[in-house]
Amino acid sequence: MKIIATIRKESLLLIRDPGGMALIFLMPLGLVIVMALIQDAPFRDYQETKLEVVFVDNDKDSLGKKIQNVFLQSPNIEFVQESDSNKARSVVRSGKYKAAIIIPAGASESLRKKNKQLIARIFANLGYPGASNDSTELPTANILVLFDPAIKINYKQALASAVEKVIANVESEWIVDQLQNQLRGNNSSKEKMKVDFSGVINVQQQYASKHTNENMVLNSVQHNVPAWTMFAMFFILFPLAGNFIKEREEGSMLRLRLISGSQFPVMAGKFLFYFGICLLQFMLMILVGIFIMPLLNLPQLGLGNNIIGILLTACSVAMAATGYGLLIAVFFRTPQQALSFGSISVVILAALGGVWVPVYVMPEMLQGISRFSPLNWGLESFNNLFLRDASTLTILPDVLKLIVFAMITLSISIFIHKSRTIS
Repeated sequence: MKIIATIRKESLLLIRDPGGMALIFLMPLGLVIVMALIQDAPFRDYQETKLEVVFVDNDKDSLGKKIQNVFLQSPNIEFVQESDSNKARSVVRSGKYKAAIIIPAGASESLRKKNKQLIARIFANLGYPGASNDSTELPTANILVLFDPAIKINYKQALASAVEKVIANVESEWIVDQLQNQLRGNNSSKEKMKVDFSGVINVQQQYASKHTNENMVLNSVQHNVPAWTMFAMFFILFPLAGNFIKEREEGSMLRLRLISGSQFPVMAGKFLFYFGICLLQFMLMILVGIFIMPLLNLPQLGLGNNIIGILLTACSVAMAATGYGLLIAVFFRTPQQALSFGSISVVILAALGGVWVPVYVMPEMLQGISRFSPLNWGLESFNNLFLRDASTLTILPDVLKLIVFAMITLSISIFIHKSRTIS
């Protein structure tokens, strides 16, 4: 009966506190929507962002045309023609454009001569008559790719790799062409065969998941909904600690202590009530991810197929959040101390746990520290369930960490509460 009475009392206190209701329910909803909108563009860097590249073709030959034709077929790259190399460097340095590709004069001819020399040396090494083993070092054509100093490293790597790939394809085609010229000799009646290297190897890119739903990849919604849901659940400490300390200051806690019997039902009632509030928060945030996010032109939240695993993770996070809030409420003697320490500690745990930014973009040292944050345990479980469609056995280690954390904080809370009751 004490547990039911405590739950009823806590519900009345919360209903009569519109500020606490807004903090628990409205603030998290607004926060997750705003963060998903803000982070939507960074999460879609490679999907829709167009990169403007200045193109200077001083070669006026087949190499420059080949590079230009390949990049014109790319939906994410837009070429801006320029004739002056110095001007191209200037506009890239100023940040007006993110990159420039400069093909020097004579680049095609230099590449042809090098290929011809290479083929001749190969034939000479094999003992073909008339083949020249010329070891003269020919000048190298340096194709210059300029980057804005503020460009993202992923853009820089992608563009440089694409240029190198195009040049390698052109070089392969010309080597085959030169090889055919050498083998034909004076037999000009034989036509040269056109060799297309594009179909030799096909590189397919897929996500290693059990499903093909495009929403089941890490995007702003898949990251922010579970991340900020846990952040909101840990902020349950505000109404929990506030009401607990208020009862202590007003003397109602003293009257409860004077009643004979264990104080465990009172603590259990508080724990169960706010545990239920955390689960209600979770359900509301999931509904926002499924139904509200698509209305804002954001991806829909994908939940995967392991509903039992999702419920298990949600319950373990709710237990950890409620246990931590109860510990803060019991340990500190004034609302200012409890709420100040509680809010700062939750923000730190959230930052280390990967709520603000994914853990993989953090420095290596912080990635190691993040493993000790309960919010990281919950976030990893949700990522495994939502994105990797993991089994319950896979998430069990993180779930057990959250449950152990909840049990430890709850036990310490009961011990402190009892010791102060005795004193």
